[in-house]
Amino acid sequence: MSAAANQLPMTVAERLSHLAYQDAVPPTARIAVIDIGSNSVRLVIYGKNGAYPAPLFDERSNCRLGAGLDETGMLASDRIAVALETLTRFAAIIRAMKVDSCYPVATAAVRRACNGDEFRRPAEIILGQPIQVLSQQEEAAHVARGLTLNVPEASGLVADLGGGSIEIVALKKGEIRHSVSLNYGHLSNADEAEIIAAFTQIGWIKSFAAKQLFGVGGSFRALGSAFIEREDYPLPVLHGLKISSDMVMTLCDDFIQPNPALDGVPMARRSTMPMAAKIIRALVDIAAVRRVIVSGTSIRDGVVAINELNETQRADFLVAISQEIAGASGRFVGVSDVLKQFLQPLTIGRKPSFARLLDVACNLADMCWHEHSDMRGDLAARRVLGLPVNCMTHKERIWLATVLYHRYVGLKQNKPHPEEMDSLLRTKRRAEALTVGLALRFALIFSAGTCDYLKNIRLECQPDVMRLHIDPSARGLFDSHCQRRFVDFAASANCSTEVIYD
Repeated sequence: MSAAANQLPMTVAERLSHLAYQDAVPPTARIAVIDIGSNSVRLVIYGKNGAYPAPLFDERSNCRLGAGLDETGMLASDRIAVALETLTRFAAIIRAMKVDSCYPVATAAVRRACNGDEFRRPAEIILGQPIQVLSQQEEAAHVARGLTLNVPEASGLVADLGGGSIEIVALKKGEIRHSVSLNYGHLSNADEAEIIAAFTQIGWIKSFAAKQLFGVGGSFRALGSAFIEREDYPLPVLHGLKISSDMVMTLCDDFIQPNPALDGVPMARRSTMPMAAKIIRALVDIAAVRRVIVSGTSIRDGVVAINELNETQRADFLVAISQEIAGASGRFVGVSDVLKQFLQPLTIGRKPSFARLLDVACNLADMCWHEHSDMRGDLAARRVLGLPVNCMTHKERIWLATVLYHRYVGLKQNKPHPEEMDSLLRTKRRAEALTVGLALRFALIFSAGTCDYLKNIRLECQPDVMRLHIDPSARGLFDSHCQRRFVDFAASANCSTEVIYD
């Protein structure tokens, strides 16, 4: 580990003040985050090859360190022993993977327990460095930063429901307006009336008038799993899953029954789901939100954001990730940037969100070039649907998957494709994705995927006409097959074509 990893952690304020001046981590850097919670102890190791820290290893152990804390105020000795055993394994893995920086953080259980040091001191010896026991305010800040790293302009309430506490944050366009941490978690043994009273006393939970609640933590993910199974939802990705408040209340009611209906809830969560449901139901009711959005983010994302990423890197994580994929999978350097210039006329009169996704699509355009030609479209679409990131919505996943599919397949009807592509998008958005996919297909085949030939064409978009300007030196590249692909691209946008050699 680096010397920096062995220093006492800075406060949140100190970290934020240093972000603008932080040097970039070397491409070979490996970062470890150890999240010591009331229910589980988790290790995630990231390989940081640029702005996006990609997970290399992820393991959790349900140590239940906070079990019984409400009744005794103490960490049980057998729970301490299990957690220390887990940390011994994690320390060995960290050494084997030659981690450069390690950030161990502990939350409610260690913070609240009278005998927290009985765990913390031997744990620090095992890890060879201090553990940062986050204050309630710091924990809430980390939760919020983890979400806004992936959803920069998020507005609404954020609730991180852990084993021993719930952190609630009010966000407006990514900025924290209010935050609170309350000692109610899915391992608690509290009466629902007590929980309701505690939430009611926090006046801003209701007065903030949030339309949506971002649910962080395993209990919210379990809620999402139940929703996916019961409603036969087409995309089995938890992050970004939107559930109406009425459905949330129905699910929670089912979980709280004397004989709980727990269909779809993972086995490991079933024993604590009734308690979690009481907390979720109370919060959704008092906050009067319209929907719950399940978030795959965590306090770990906040730890990485605060310690490892500067402001530029945090500006738009999806764009940063796609740029790294372009660097790793592109056939020729710089092609994605020239593609963006060529397709820029498609953005005229459209929302910034379209231009952003178009940029991402250009970055991903070659991600499956090296696969078998019969499978490229299917594999590219599946890879987009399964990208292990939390910075795009379900509709954005399917839109990008559709673009990449048609980039490789064109208009062929006999190629395999993921069933998920046929869901969630409205007809207009599906047609839009088809157009972008066919545009990429035309441009990359015309130019053989090279920058020089891409620079020899220019696109002009009128309401009913697509004009293609071709440098006379590249006239020989525009054969009948390329002409047909250009016509297909234009026709998908309900445009006629015009070709100009200038």
